[in-house]
Amino acid sequence: MMNAGLGVYEMGSPLIALEKIVVQEVARALGYPASADGMLTSGGSLGNLTALLAARQTRAGYDIWQEGSLQTAPLAVMVSEESHYCVERAIRILGWGDKGLIKVPVDAAFRMRADQLEAKFQEARDQGIRVLAVVANACSTATGSYDPIAEMADFCEKYNLWLHVDGAHGAAVAFSSQYRPLVTGIERADSVVLDFHKMLLTPALSTALIFKQGNLSYQTFAQQASYLWADDQQAEWYNLGKRTFECTKVAMGLRTYVLLKAYGPALWEQYIDRCYDLGQVFAQILRESPDFTLLLNPMANIVCFRYTPQGWQDSGLSALNHQIRQHLLESGDFYIVQTQIQGAIYLRVTLLNPFTKTEDLLALLTKIRTIHQKYHS
Repeated sequence: MMNAGLGVYEMGSPLIALEKIVVQEVARALGYPASADGMLTSGGSLGNLTALLAARQTRAGYDIWQEGSLQTAPLAVMVSEESHYCVERAIRILGWGDKGLIKVPVDAAFRMRADQLEAKFQEARDQGIRVLAVVANACSTATGSYDPIAEMADFCEKYNLWLHVDGAHGAAVAFSSQYRPLVTGIERADSVVLDFHKMLLTPALSTALIFKQGNLSYQTFAQQASYLWADDQQAEWYNLGKRTFECTKVAMGLRTYVLLKAYGPALWEQYIDRCYDLGQVFAQILRESPDFTLLLNPMANIVCFRYTPQGWQDSGLSALNHQIRQHLLESGDFYIVQTQIQGAIYLRVTLLNPFTKTEDLLALLTKIRTIHQKYHS
């Protein structure tokens, strides 16, 4: 019962019903209508690919699933320069290549510049490229920046483009009254991806893909499989294999349902608020530390910074911070990652442990100073 394949209702009926409840809970939080629907899938990469497949089928102007890619204008998606690599991977899997990926510049806070969408769109048109969709970050992986979804929705509605929100990390703020404004306009998106295993306290791997128009969730895959379903054409929410890339799929919904049943969405709100608040606390500590430089005021629980001790030239800081991170890993006291921003290496902290205290954050900075003194004094 606990390890049944969920492609067919007969194989996992109670678990499929639990998944439906979880999907409805997420749809409500996003502000979607009762007609919204979706499914759980194996991670944000597969969720984003599935969403773009649905966008292609819905906006291509012909049945591309049945007829294949006809010799029409090249198809493309507009994304932020800070989009996750899996979005580009999905576009290349679709077979659209370099022309299919149109990157839109970001502002000083690494948010997509919605005012540049029109120019990029018209430039693509002039080149004979047909844009089908726009992807918004909620939030970006490197810096935790939220794109202006409402402005992007205005643009997409103007040209009847599919708006997809890659909210794998940050769409969870839909459950938080305090941080909900970060995703203002998300209820206007055609599809949203959200990872339960990032900001919703659920073990990996579990991702929700929600469609504002639930019937469009059946547009991605349409095949005959009489050995699974009596009716191949009927839209049946309980036969998950009709909508998911996977056929055999583990009971992802069970983990999340247990949290909902035991604690309700209030647990998620409390957790999100705590982690995002910690981001602000850490940012303030960095501002008050003259030997550290904060990249930008964090919008999420992702904080990027550099160790910038007195006497070091900018040209040597990337190598210094890379070395410091390596020594941190070897010490076993802290685990942080690094990222490259505009050619420079920054240290990156994602605050996911709600029991992290201010003392822990101060201890991290002290450890960094100690490493510097040991190896560079």
